[in-house]
Amino acid sequence: IRLGLLITVVIQIYLLLRETREHQKELLRYQEMQNEMLQMRVSIMVSQIQPHFLYNSLTSIAQLCEKNPSKAKKATIEFSEYLRRNMNSLKEQAPVPFESELKHLETYLSLEKMRFGDELNIEYDIEATDFLIPSLTVQPLVENAIEHGIDLLTDRRGVITVAAKLYNGLIHIEVKDNGIGMPKETAHTFLTSESGGYGARNVNDRIRLFYGEQYNLKVSSDENGTVITIEFPARKPV
Repeated sequence: IRLGLLITVVIQIYLLLRETREHQKELLRYQEMQNEMLQMRVSIMVSQIQPHFLYNSLTSIAQLCEKNPSKAKKATIEFSEYLRRNMNSLKEQAPVPFESELKHLETYLSLEKMRFGDELNIEYDIEATDFLIPSLTVQPLVENAIEHGIDLLTDRRGVITVAAKLYNGLIHIEVKDNGIGMPKETAHTFLTSESGGYGARNVNDRIRLFYGEQYNLKVSSDENGTVITIEFPARKPV
């Protein structure tokens, strides 16, 4: 009787261990599948952003070719550098150093500055740089500010301010413009409706994917301009 009981216990333990191993395998496969889905979604999002960048940059160069060929040549060289960085970003599934993102932004703004001339002023308030950020995060927000705010100004010079600071373990990035702004109803649905900026919605989706659904872009706007802010946990480069 004791032998039979012992055999029964051994068999039950064996079956339990086997079931546990199978469960762990299933859990591992599920996690791998979730990671693959995340990588696919990030790749799709980043690749969707890229054409929007290219169209605006090429338009800037085309306009310069007519107005100032020497500046157009300089812009072409900068665009080449910008394009190289943009192509490399398609391979970046993980967050990148903010300094690299900032350099990419500066190249883009140099092209836009040539298009707008003195009608566009760029200000930087950078207090934190030693952190990681999803690639192509800030540039789409600045591009959106130019396209939907600054480009439509008729009564004042356009100003865009880019700020990056660290508060209580959270990175706080702000893109502010003095453009035409938007109605409160539009600002409220800016990141969820078709009336919102495509680039801003894309950035919001990627921030939520990387850091969690509680980290959303915040939009504030009136007739004096628009402010978009991002907050996410600070992660230092290895």
